[in-house]
Amino acid sequence: MIDLLIIILFSYLVGSFPTGVLAGRLFRKTDIRDHGSGNTGATNAFRVLGSRLGFLVALIDILKGVFVALFVVKIRIFSEPLLPDSGLFIIGTLAVVLGHIKPLFARFKGGKGFGTAAGAISAAYPPLAPLCLLVFLLALVFSGNVAFSAVLTAFFLPVFYFLMSHFACLLYDPLILCFFIAAFILTFVLIRKKFFQYLRGEADLFTGIMIFRKRKENNETK
Repeated sequence: MIDLLIIILFSYLVGSFPTGVLAGRLFRKTDIRDHGSGNTGATNAFRVLGSRLGFLVALIDILKGVFVALFVVKIRIFSEPLLPDSGLFIIGTLAVVLGHIKPLFARFKGGKGFGTAAGAISAAYPPLAPLCLLVFLLALVFSGNVAFSAVLTAFFLPVFYFLMSHFACLLYDPLILCFFIAAFILTFVLIRKKFFQYLRGEADLFTGIMIFRKRKENNETK
């Protein structure tokens, strides 16, 4: 029981590392929470701090999830865990994502946790990573909207897991499948406003990476 509490606490503290806040203060002398959407995640970092710092924030936020999945959930100090490895992975992932969303070190105002969750899932189930990344990138270059891309990727996550566990290299665990389905629902709930803004045509878009928008703009300037 004590081991489980340590895993939860340590995972939450790892997630609470305020990457976006530190990047803004160290390199731009500004608080990212005072600009854009007010979130401290990678999307707002791209918008407020620029692409280089945005990539840095995204990378570190992803690595928070990777660290928890590979090391924190394997803590064995006092006793054998009360849960199987899949259960520890779920608990650790939820705790690190909660830390990112409600960070102790940033007045409990963080990001949406998508990158951190992606890091944990990719580290624990590497075969899923390239497929989910492909879906995310394709959705992003066609839509230019991170919320839409995140929801679509989260939708395909349990689909890919089910298919690969039955026809490829992954071991099937119904608990993990249920967790991935719940992760899709949670992702949708957290960013539903931005998702529906995109569907209504009211969302901010990263037009620089949209392949069709680029072609359209180029044609209009000729």
